[in-house]
Amino acid sequence: MKRILLLISLLFFVVSGFSQTGTNTIIGIYGGGGLATSSNYNVALSGGLDFSKGIFFKSSLGFNLFYQQYDLLYDNEAYGVKNGTGQAGVTLTDKASYIFIAPKFSHGLGKNEFVKYYINVGVGFNMGATETMRKWNYQNGAAGGNYDSTINSSANINKMLFRIGFGLKEYVHMSGKWWFTVTEDGGFLTSNISKTADADDPSRTIYSPTSMHPAYVSLQIGFSHSKY
Repeated sequence: MKRILLLISLLFFVVSGFSQTGTNTIIGIYGGGGLATSSNYNVALSGGLDFSKGIFFKSSLGFNLFYQQYDLLYDNEAYGVKNGTGQAGVTLTDKASYIFIAPKFSHGLGKNEFVKYYINVGVGFNMGATETMRKWNYQNGAAGGNYDSTINSSANINKMLFRIGFGLKEYVHMSGKWWFTVTEDGGFLTSNISKTADADDPSRTIYSPTSMHPAYVSLQIGFSHSKY
């Protein structure tokens, strides 16, 4: 009999926990800026919409719909210092922006869940981009085919990218069902922003980047509304 009562108590606890968290819906907006872990040129802006729905205890499912900029400067030179003074090399400037839709899993920490960690995986669509490439080689002498050219290689920017993100979101209660949020976000791309690394690209040289998908770390602030 005691085992039956214990089982019923546990079942009631699970169901009530599921019911309480399952009706918890949070909708928020956020914005901020971030830096690339390599080849960073400038602060890249980001911002969007955050939605989550409780599914069990402290866990939630939802999605992020957000805008993300990428602002990169790649510089690879031979036999000299940077900034275009080497005898040969490539400099590549990428400025691109994407709209991402990313399904998300999040889980609350602590009794009050004032901090949540999350993981999201999504696809991004290019909203506009420019890429400028300068390539040069003075090593062979004037008669050996020296060149120095700057071209618009924006066509190399990928139109669609996949991104894996993760981070922490802190909630500070304001009034009623409104919360102020601070988010520390990290994310990396599974493929290159620019196709310049492809061996078949006619603009490629031996100094061209083999990897143009650095991780980004961002700090964002926002507001959320919770509904039970």
